[in-house]
Amino acid sequence: MKTNTNKKNNYLFRPELKSAFLEEGDFSQGTIKNYIRIFSKVSEYEKELDKDISQFSFEELEKILYGFEANNRHTVETYGRVISSYLHWCVQKGIAQENQLEKIKSNDFDRYIKAKETYITEKQLRRYEDLCANYQDAVILRLLYIGAGGKQHSEISNLKVNDVDWDRKQLRLVNSLQVDDRGRPKKSTERFIPVDNRTLNLIKGAIEQKSYIKRNGFMTIPEKDNVREYTDLIQNDYVVRASATKNSDPLAPVDKFVIHRRLTVLAETLDIDYLKPKYLQRSGMIYLAHSLIGRDEEVTLDDLKIIADRFNIKSYHNLKAIITTKTVRETYPEESHE
Repeated sequence: MKTNTNKKNNYLFRPELKSAFLEEGDFSQGTIKNYIRIFSKVSEYEKELDKDISQFSFEELEKILYGFEANNRHTVETYGRVISSYLHWCVQKGIAQENQLEKIKSNDFDRYIKAKETYITEKQLRRYEDLCANYQDAVILRLLYIGAGGKQHSEISNLKVNDVDWDRKQLRLVNSLQVDDRGRPKKSTERFIPVDNRTLNLIKGAIEQKSYIKRNGFMTIPEKDNVREYTDLIQNDYVVRASATKNSDPLAPVDKFVIHRRLTVLAETLDIDYLKPKYLQRSGMIYLAHSLIGRDEEVTLDDLKIIADRFNIKSYHNLKAIITTKTVRETYPEESHE
């Protein structure tokens, strides 16, 4: 899979400059994808100020660094160095007079670290999804967040294309109670949950994806080794699919280990050590509670029952210690109910 730096980047601010920078750099295709991802975030600030980032003042650049809302120095420093490399190129080309970030030392990035959130907000989830090089990974994050789970994540692995009702905006989820020797459900339960356009778009992207970019685009393999930066995906009726290998069963659903491995790689490459299934699901519960109670109401037993039903929790009493009004307010302190 090749990344075209000339086309399809028109959503960036001054795309011709970013494309020229990427084409002149000795970057792998995975690195280019991650640079473009960071430039897409920067473009929001560029469009607001109507100027290329190379013309930003130091104070304006700091606003971007704070805006990343990174939970650790490694993440914000990595993003900052990407921007700095572009600014350095702009100085060499006579586009900018000075690289405003070159004076920042490693320890200086500590000031831009945001205190770790108790739970992932829906806004934060979108940022993580945007940092995924594969729709196949992003859709796993979203499905866990909105309530899909089941025994050994079977509601995710069993999800097929025809389980998606695009018009009614809902998913049919199949929870495997017993499986055959190919991992397909022998005995199961099913339920339906509503979804939004964001979820449907991620599902559509996962369905259409034909190849899988390794390690979320962070591959550091010399070209002489002739190792591909991607693998081909099995093509079948499932939304989430494994890579095609000699021993893979083309008709079987993906197993739980593939889901766990993908989350582990995301946690490593995005430097988010708490990116676990239960954590994502609990964060989704908090978000659903926030959507239910708005700004003025308290979490009630009825709210807990709705959340338990969405996440297929047998007893809503188990949620009393997790879903509290205090936790919801701390996670969404200033957001109004939509």
